[in-house]
Amino acid sequence: MPQPPVALLMDFDGVILDSMELKTQGFVKVYAGEPPSKLAEVLAYQRLHGGVTRRTKFAYFEKSIFGRTGDNETIERLAATYRGIIYDAVLATSFVPGAEEFLRRAQGKMELHVISGTPQEELREIIERRGLTSYFQKLVGAPTTKRDAFERILRENQFVAADTAAIGDATTEFEAAEDLGIPFIGVVPDGAPNPFPPGIPTINSLKGLPEVLGVR
Repeated sequence: MPQPPVALLMDFDGVILDSMELKTQGFVKVYAGEPPSKLAEVLAYQRLHGGVTRRTKFAYFEKSIFGRTGDNETIERLAATYRGIIYDAVLATSFVPGAEEFLRRAQGKMELHVISGTPQEELREIIERRGLTSYFQKLVGAPTTKRDAFERILRENQFVAADTAAIGDATTEFEAAEDLGIPFIGVVPDGAPNPFPPGIPTINSLKGLPEVLGVR
């Protein structure tokens, strides 16, 4: 970009913290003992819909993959089990390469907003405990959807969509950005399949992001 966007709408897992794969494996641990073919379906869905909140995923898994009712009590139990598996691991995981430097370089040059499928309070806790709160103007987690969060940030700040940018590692945030006319950058680690349509710009880490966004 010739100059930095006025605001960058950032996913969290897989963009700031290198936590996407451990969260993916968390679903496998929750469903340990289920048939391998079913676990493969769980993994495939999770990797394509990384930005969707865990309760929505568990409802889909229970009904569409395992053929169970997926009642609220079961979904809450599964979500609690999942949180117990991944929470401490997320606190301890490393940054996506270049992410910490990018936050330092971008601070004060554009607004930074985190929009995540992680539950709101859990997202706030993790960001606070990682010492990252001061970097961000807004933190938005589940149950707010990515599209609703993006639209609200544009509206409340009177941003022109084309003057902002969004970055994420899943189709969830890409589709939200595309629907609203927000320029999008995908994060695709080396060796990972690219979930984005042809022509969508991608980077394998955040090391080159300052230059991509025109941050000097």
